[in-house]
Amino acid sequence: MRHIVRLSAIGAAHDAPTRNGRLHALSDAELQESGIGWTILRPSHFMQNLLAAKAGEHLFGLFGDARVGLIDARDIAAAGAAILTAPEQHQGMIYTPTGPESITLDQAAQEMARTLGQPVRYMPQNPEQTRDGLLQAGLDQWSAEVLAEYRVAYGSGWGDFTNDHVERIVGRQPRTFAEFVSDHREQFASV
Repeated sequence: MRHIVRLSAIGAAHDAPTRNGRLHALSDAELQESGIGWTILRPSHFMQNLLAAKAGEHLFGLFGDARVGLIDARDIAAAGAAILTAPEQHQGMIYTPTGPESITLDQAAQEMARTLGQPVRYMPQNPEQTRDGLLQAGLDQWSAEVLAEYRVAYGSGWGDFTNDHVERIVGRQPRTFAEFVSDHREQFASV
């Protein structure tokens, strides 16, 4: 049986609040109309993105003061692998994998500080500061603008939810943010 598991984007839709979500919706539609068996994963914000968001004692990010149901990319991979081992059970399904908790970046910084035993403080930025900071860090214009759009969307509470999709697919709870930080302690400590 031929089956494609497509990694899409959270909230992918023709009216998504980000151009990335609108573009993913187009690719999702192409797959759905292809005649090939499919399952689409539209995961929440990857915990791994925060590895690049920490600079010394500061954590930057795309949420503003909102909460987001962060997901570990390893749980997304586990879901994809589980789907491919039993594609008939997931044919035509769209999942939005999240972690088990919806947290703020202030809470994420506190968890990093606790685990690392060193100060980490969340530095909120408005969408323009987010875009400008990403451009100064060397990101291209298009990507910086897309991430600034995510800052607006997440800041409005767009990602403040969790669900049981990982547990339903994989048969276990997704990793918590505390587990993620513990597993990546060395990477967080070195940035």
